[in-house]
Amino acid sequence: MNRNLRLLGVGVGIRMLGNALYNPFLALFLLNVLHIGYVEIGIIIAAVGVVLIPFNYLGGLVTDRFGRRRLILIGLVAECAATAGLAYSFAILSLAGAIAAALAGGIVTTVAGPAFSAYIADFAEGSERTRGFTFYRIGFNAGYSAGVTIGGILITVVGFAGAVAVAAVIIGSGAAFLGLSLDLSPRDIELGERRGRLPDSSRPPLRPPSRSIRESFALLAHDRVALEVLVAVGLTALVLGQWGVTFPLYVHNVLGISYSLLGAGLALNGLVVVFGQTATTESVIGRRHTSIAIMGIGLYVVAFLGLGAAGLFGFGPTIVFFVAVVVLTFGENLVTIPQATLPSNIAPAGEVGSYNGAFGAVGGIGFIVSVLVGTVVLSLTSNPLVIWLLLVTPAVPAFLLFRDAGHRIPAAANRA
Repeated sequence: MNRNLRLLGVGVGIRMLGNALYNPFLALFLLNVLHIGYVEIGIIIAAVGVVLIPFNYLGGLVTDRFGRRRLILIGLVAECAATAGLAYSFAILSLAGAIAAALAGGIVTTVAGPAFSAYIADFAEGSERTRGFTFYRIGFNAGYSAGVTIGGILITVVGFAGAVAVAAVIIGSGAAFLGLSLDLSPRDIELGERRGRLPDSSRPPLRPPSRSIRESFALLAHDRVALEVLVAVGLTALVLGQWGVTFPLYVHNVLGISYSLLGAGLALNGLVVVFGQTATTESVIGRRHTSIAIMGIGLYVVAFLGLGAAGLFGFGPTIVFFVAVVVLTFGENLVTIPQATLPSNIAPAGEVGSYNGAFGAVGGIGFIVSVLVGTVVLSLTSNPLVIWLLLVTPAVPAFLLFRDAGHRIPAAANRA
């Protein structure tokens, strides 16, 4: 694996260590310190998420024209500054300041998001690209798991504002590490050559020139295969998104799982990702990405329906909960492979960033809708099995779309 991909994985691990010191606990700060109600908290989180969605696609367009490394570093520096602003807002108990800091930092980091995927795609192709995204995911989750563990203790010792201030320092350290260690990607070098900044000896072969934003949008809008996969990804997000909000609400309020056991289950999720992602990836190298997606979604469906059956019949809810966490995480490990790799594989030359941005935007929309759908279903029916039968319904058209796309995507692009 290219050294830059390993360095990127380490850097994102440092970044997520800082981010996870406070991000999972934001709702608790709003509730317990600022005394914001549950509904208002949901509205604030959803509203911020909606504002950020268009910036995924914008970020893809920007990185194809502006470069990968530069945008990654700008995003991290901006996140560091925004996190420091958030710490100050927490210290003076300013909700408006906290929202402003979250929006400012979220916009820049969302714009920078596709640059990470495009950077990996620039350095690797085929199975090595799949392995590169796997290492990135492991670094991401290792940092997140460590941050969540430390964050709860740190908040107890120094308070919310103090923990967020420490997070800003760590995120800044991640930016400095990547700034000192990451090389320019091939696309970065090419863009530098086009601007006349490289000597003749450093010039790589020219790729197709950057298109206008309108041309990039039209290219995606007329790419039927990409649009089919895009819809499948959106439907998949409607199912996978239930893991984020509906799942903890259901297992605590319906299955009666305590907060401590819920925390243990989430920690188990992180461990299975960190120690199981590489083995999962290696086991599917050479298979179709669309088939891997179908297998992963299938595991989500099995786990969710198992939780529904446990709630309906009341058998071993605690055991079913932990088994479901493991099954869901292996499904997550599988689905992440095509989600991370396939957009880059099917993108035309010069459009890797824009395709990753579009897929990120659709996935974000799917997640927000999944939260709304999940909470509505929980309020409409008390039958545990019916709850999950309704919530996994989008998996059916997702299966069919991935299956059909599998016959349309060129074989080389669809191989992990």
